[in-house]
Parts: sequence; structure tokens; C-alpha cells
Amino acid sequence: MLIAEFEHHAPKLLRKLQVVEFNQAIKEPLLRRGVKFTYGDFSSADVLEHCFHGEPKIIISTTPDTMLQGTTNMRILKVAMTVWPKAHIIVTADNPEQASELYDAGAHYVLRSAKLCAERLFELLNKYQTDAGMSDLKRRFDKYKRRENDERRSYVALKV
Repeated sequence: MLIAEFEHHAPKLLRKLQVVEFNQAIKEPLLRRGVKFTYGDFSSADVLEHCFHGEPKIIISTTPDTMLQGTTNMRILKVAMTVWPKAHIIVTADNPEQASELYDAGAHYVLRSAKLCAERLFELLNKYQTDAGMSDLKRRFDKYKRRENDERRSYVALKV
């Protein structure tokens, strides 16, 4: 989804992204979009040292631990901090306790799906809390549905 968001809002930024992943199936769709791809284990210092020459400004791990195999966001954070100590590191937590542990370990920002969803829904519904806003809310829902459908069609090639 992150690639789809960049593709939709800021396609020129795609060429600044580099994905490190075991899944070779996503390589060609990423390359077609201008995203660099490195095959390997993101939690391996050797892989990270060789996949990117220079010092990246931002490192992002968008996969929660419940979906990772053989590593954790804590390990990814520690390895990334060792390899690229000046980079801003964003990792993902499954719950508030894990988020706190990641912040304590040095994460600059911690993603949590439930929190992001709650923030988005609050923003959306708070704007339209009056009856007058309901027709605009329906238009916004329709816009989001169309966008989701468009993204789903363009994202099929990246589906893992």
C-alpha cells in the first residue's frame, strides 16, 4: 500500500525508494514503477550495508511482527541503527506496549495500524458531525471508494 500511496500522491518520490525483501515476485512490479529492489533479509547488517551505498535519510519497516518471519521490528531497528546511525528509523508495532519499547530503543516513529485507522476515522467523522455535513460525507466516502478501487486495480501487479 505504501508504494500505491506514493504512486498516487508523489510518483516522483518512487525513484528515491529502495525495497529490501525476500519475495522476488514483487521485484519486477517495483522496478517498473522506478523503485529499487534488493533481494535479502532486512534484518541482516551485511545485506543493509551492501544494498544501499551512502547514508539513507529514512528507514521504514511497515510490516508488523505478527507478519514477519525470523525477525522482529526491534531487531530491524537495532540493525538499522548500527548500520545507519544518522538515519531516521520508522518501525511498526502491533500494540502500544511494543510501540513504547521501540521508542525506548531509539525508534524515531512507530506505526500502529489501529492508531492510524482511529486517527483517520476521527478526522473524517469529526469534520462531518452535523446533518449539513452528511451529504459532503457521502461524497467523501464515494471518493474514497473510487480511489480504493483504482488503487486495487493498479496494485494487483504488486500483490504478494
